[in-house]
Amino acid sequence: MSVFRRILFIYAALLLCIAIGVEVFVTRAVRSSHEAALAASIEKQIALVSDAIRFDRAAQDGGARLLKEKNGARITIIGSDGRVLGDSDHDSAGMDNHMGREEIQQALVAPSGMAIRMSDTLKYDSVYVAKRVEQNGRVVGFIRMALPLREADVAVRQLRVQLFFLIGVALLAPSIYSLVQANRLRRLLAQLAEFSRALAGGAFGRKLFMDPHASGEFAAIAADLNTMSEELRRVITQSEEEKERLNVILRSNPDALLIIDTTGQVLLSSTSAKELFGGQIQGKSYVEIVRNREMIELVERVRSIREPGETEFRLLHPSERHLAVLVSPLCYKEQELAGFVVVFHDMTKIRKLEQMRTDFIANVSHELRTPLTAIRGFSETLLDGALEDPDHARKFLQTIKNHAERLDGIVDDLMTLSRIELGDIRVEKIPVSPAEVIDAAVMVLRDKAQQKGLQLRSEVAEGDTVIQADKNRLIQILLNLIDNAIKFTDSGTVTASFRTENGKPVFAVQDTGVGIPKEHLDRIGERFYRVDAARSRELGGTGLGLAIVKHLVRAHGWELSIRSEPRRGTTVSILVQ
Repeated sequence: MSVFRRILFIYAALLLCIAIGVEVFVTRAVRSSHEAALAASIEKQIALVSDAIRFDRAAQDGGARLLKEKNGARITIIGSDGRVLGDSDHDSAGMDNHMGREEIQQALVAPSGMAIRMSDTLKYDSVYVAKRVEQNGRVVGFIRMALPLREADVAVRQLRVQLFFLIGVALLAPSIYSLVQANRLRRLLAQLAEFSRALAGGAFGRKLFMDPHASGEFAAIAADLNTMSEELRRVITQSEEEKERLNVILRSNPDALLIIDTTGQVLLSSTSAKELFGGQIQGKSYVEIVRNREMIELVERVRSIREPGETEFRLLHPSERHLAVLVSPLCYKEQELAGFVVVFHDMTKIRKLEQMRTDFIANVSHELRTPLTAIRGFSETLLDGALEDPDHARKFLQTIKNHAERLDGIVDDLMTLSRIELGDIRVEKIPVSPAEVIDAAVMVLRDKAQQKGLQLRSEVAEGDTVIQADKNRLIQILLNLIDNAIKFTDSGTVTASFRTENGKPVFAVQDTGVGIPKEHLDRIGERFYRVDAARSRELGGTGLGLAIVKHLVRAHGWELSIRSEPRRGTTVSILVQ
């Protein structure tokens, strides 16, 4: 049941109780007044007839009837012993003793007595008044008269109708006013309920506009609710902004970050952490995620000393990584531990670069040591007397010259590669004819190919195709690729070509040489990396040519790909973007 209906029901019940109470009180008062007036009238009539009645004989029914005809009231003449001497409505001989009647008992102790009861004759309430008659100080009998209350009841009924009408009229205006106020209260409560539901639904900052005729209490409640709504909006907005700032930090931070509680459960994680450890990690134990004994020991050490700690370890799952980890305690007041902040820094690239640097130094040392050792050895041989033998001296000097040229080639390639990596060599693109650059590279190396008995061909699709490239660097790329193909091809053909695949220009150098095993393809292009180091040195290779090619291709914004099958040949393709 709604509040409005409950108020309406209570108000109606209250009005009904008031109306009934007023009706009962007034009708009783009116009836009592009628009864008293009727009793007083009867007493006066008894006083008028008392002198005409005698109490020394019975059978006075006729006289009683005569008196009734005069005043209309029933008259009963009763002796001092209670015996009925005469009655206007009944045969007195058959009537019982009246000494026990209420009005007679009252008349014994007072001048008169009155009683109201149902009349056996009229079957209607009547007023009975009895008066004690005395002679010479002695009670000789009683005179009793009775009149029905019919007229009083009629008057009471009429009064009741009038009373209900007056009560209805009197309560109509307050009732209408109360109903209007109750309906207004219902609307106000409905507004409050709707506003509360809106707040619960997240409509913070919404204003509650109350009826301008609302009472001061509701206006105060509305003002308080509006203040609360605005404060909630401010707090929620601030919380969302702080949450978004935290999310931005977690998303943009390159380091993997975990916040874990004292049980080791992950409460919060950055995007980098999800990528590092693979998938959803929030809610899991860090032990399950990291699976590293050094990490577990570090967390326990930080737990015990309440100070940050760091270590470095190798992560094997989901991929092999070298990680540096910093664990800091999260403490409340008085050093109460709440959890840990764990930051992982991926050291994989750094360690790989360090390894590459170590390998590079070792490779450079190795590559330089071989020709230097040869130069030193042949020089000592010449100094020990070989100069006296022209044939041997010439042979040794030619060998020294070859190794010196090899040293010069290594240094030159290293300098070129270093300049490319440092950005000192810039790619300046201009319109270039693919046929022109291929012909230029083929012309330079044609004699070298012929010396090995190889056929060096160029294939360029028909048309006036022009690409944007640095002409000199593109020729350098093709020279390195064709030179490599010639070195590792013992017989057959080396082809430098330009064509269009899927609407995109492609340079390709294809040979019928020894090929490259599949397990070596991923490392082709690393500095000093050679599939067959001995053969490469024998052919004068430094292991830097493809590294230079890879960097120059990348500087152009192009893509380099290699396809090869052992003993069937290799194809190096450059996709021009």
